[in-house]
Amino acid sequence: MYKLPPIYAITDKRISGRSTHLDIVRELASGGATLIQVRDKETPVADLLADLGNCVDFAERRGILLLVNDRCDLALSCNASGVHLGQEDLPPEAARRIMGKKSIIGFSTHTVGQAGRAQQMPVDYIGFGPIYPTRTKQDTSPVAGLRELRGACGASSKPVVAIGGIGLSTVRDVLEAGASSAAVISALMGAASIAGRMEEFLKRATGKP
Repeated sequence: MYKLPPIYAITDKRISGRSTHLDIVRELASGGATLIQVRDKETPVADLLADLGNCVDFAERRGILLLVNDRCDLALSCNASGVHLGQEDLPPEAARRIMGKKSIIGFSTHTVGQAGRAQQMPVDYIGFGPIYPTRTKQDTSPVAGLRELRGACGASSKPVVAIGGIGLSTVRDVLEAGASSAAVISALMGAASIAGRMEEFLKRATGKP
């Protein structure tokens, strides 16, 4: 499994005000992103697939891993590096049969119990959260907090990606709690300069001045 970078960037066209995910991916790459998840539940599938194809072409040239949120069919169609699944999506076992052994599969968990059960699943990493309150998702699970994050990390032999309301002032807290990576959406997508904000997050995450 590719070692997770400290910042796991997730795209959102609505928050960013950008017209395509490719625009966002380019900016994130300029800021140092090496792993990006494209998340989109609104764009018509034909338009999204075309955008994803452009994103994958760009990502491959830059050595960036690009994952697709929820949709194994889209990830396969555009030759993405993998897919990230939620609790209500295709089960990881079925996704692995479809995606093959080399694809990266991530799986969202919201409790320590779910994180523990995910250890037996054919996934490469687990997402855990929300750590803090977030407005990105309307149907979000209850806030887990840092204490539950520590429990999930302790219960997991797989890398844990913390997600939910993480900002510049809290990114070090989630990494110090045991997370391998911090997933960031709003705090990146809402910045005037996505590239500049990505650089800031990487500096905070790695403790560099």
